Amino acid sequence: MKLTKIREGKAEILVPDPKEYEKEDKFDPSWAPVFYNPRMELNRDISVLFLNIIRPRRIVDALSATGIRGIRYFKEVKGVEEVIFNDLSKEAIELINENIKINNVIGEVFNKDANSILYEVKADFVDIDPFGTPAPFLLASFHSVIRGGYVGITATDLSALVCSSKSSARRKYDIICDRLSFSKEVGIRGLIGKAIREAAVVEKAAIPVFSFYHDYYYRVFFKVEGGAKKADSLLSRLVYYYECPKCGYRDKSVYYQHVTCPKCGASMKAYGPAWDGEIYDKNMINKIKEELVHFNYLSTYSTISRLISLISVEAEYKEPYYKLDFISPRLKRNVPPKDKVIKCLKEASATHFDTVGIKTNKNFEEVIECIKVN
Repeated sequence: MKLTKIREGKAEILVPDPKEYEKEDKFDPSWAPVFYNPRMELNRDISVLFLNIIRPRRIVDALSATGIRGIRYFKEVKGVEEVIFNDLSKEAIELINENIKINNVIGEVFNKDANSILYEVKADFVDIDPFGTPAPFLLASFHSVIRGGYVGITATDLSALVCSSKSSARRKYDIICDRLSFSKEVGIRGLIGKAIREAAVVEKAAIPVFSFYHDYYYRVFFKVEGGAKKADSLLSRLVYYYECPKCGYRDKSVYYQHVTCPKCGASMKAYGPAWDGEIYDKNMINKIKEELVHFNYLSTYSTISRLISLISVEAEYKEPYYKLDFISPRLKRNVPPKDKVIKCLKEASATHFDTVGIKTNKNFEEVIECIKVN
């Protein structure tokens, strides 16, 4: 395996040389013998910020690959005493061992199935960053994390979560769905709902404290508390979202059922079960903004700053976003300028989920009226 050295954050690591694994002058990280994806740098950068707020002492990086996450956590997060690295690939293990030596990291390295190591160890923070769906690792993650600890989950299989593939959504996440206009947000709510259900199996409550969508993936951080009653409380906030494909009217219910649109009589599309609560803790958002000023060395600093600023505004509005280019044609109107609709609604914002989406807690009729007058 030919290697090249790269720098990310404060870590210098060896990774497979992309030039050696190109196909027709193209390269995909999955083609290399050990996975390293530079497009996930922002994901890792925000994770470093988040961990500097929660200050875990012991971290499990269950799907380590090159070891970049765990190494960065050890070097860039205050208070980390030990990182547990794990990967099923023997080539990855050799690379991890080399990289932790280069970076003087204190940790243990295991060559096991991710679920196996998660059932063996306990940690303050468990990181699940798979190639594809995190679903097979959720239950073990919540078993591994201590009560009062945190779990970070990445999902890249958005075709399942946004319901481009109904069968994948049902198979991986036990979600019954149609694709809705606000699919990018309902997808992350579906992921959160699945995590809440898995945590409840081991009588733990997985409370989402910070979530975001970027590029082609979701990232969600959960605070994990113990107790069946707390788990039950979260389960009671799972719903099915309904949307009329003809007029755009939406509704929600704790039940999955055939619903006829009360506005136009069309059969409504559905998605669920999905989390209907907050997907951000506002206090956590403020702490991340405060923490960011100490990390101006990050190459993604400006992008993160813009993302967090937008999230801090849209966090005021709990309901999923309205997609203007979905609703406007159904009113036989051109898509109005987003800023004008926001100004008309007064209590509304843009959203990081969709460039033509708006977040508001105003009702459907008020949104329709503001689209019509603009």
